[in-house]
Amino acid sequence: MIQNDKDLVIHYLRGNISCEKLLADFSVDIRTDKQYVISELEKAMETNDSDYLDLAITLLDISGISLEFVDILNKLLIYPNHYRHQEIARDIQLLKSPTSVDYIDKVLKTNFSFLEYTASDSDAIAKWFSWALYSIGTKEAIDVMKKYTNVMDEGIKNEMQYRLKKMNIENT
Repeated sequence: MIQNDKDLVIHYLRGNISCEKLLADFSVDIRTDKQYVISELEKAMETNDSDYLDLAITLLDISGISLEFVDILNKLLIYPNHYRHQEIARDIQLLKSPTSVDYIDKVLKTNFSFLEYTASDSDAIAKWFSWALYSIGTKEAIDVMKKYTNVMDEGIKNEMQYRLKKMNIENT
């Protein structure tokens, strides 16, 4: 991302310019060039630059949710060096891609150790993922929910039991 584009995103995040202004002045039409956004996200992850990654995730948000982003969203979900996991989980929930199930399972296995920055209890964080699994709705997604009804972490266990109950599914 060229410096002028970075500056535009920073001004947008600070509330100094509107989304329309950012889109009009940005060097690439990120609403149509999804590959550019994916490329910027990959570069930011490769360099371990959390500030750059935050800017790139903002591009993803502005460009609009799209199935083209599923693979990079899955990678971002398990990538620890950013502070936007809840947004990523929400996007995954909206896209409902079965490919996300394994990534959600990986996050649940961590007991949210890399999500401590949220200062949220495990039950609150588990909701992000139970909703995503619920939205995906495949047998595999339901199996992951069932798997976590028998874990030591009460927050995760209770949330998965609750979501399965709401779905009228036995957790055995």
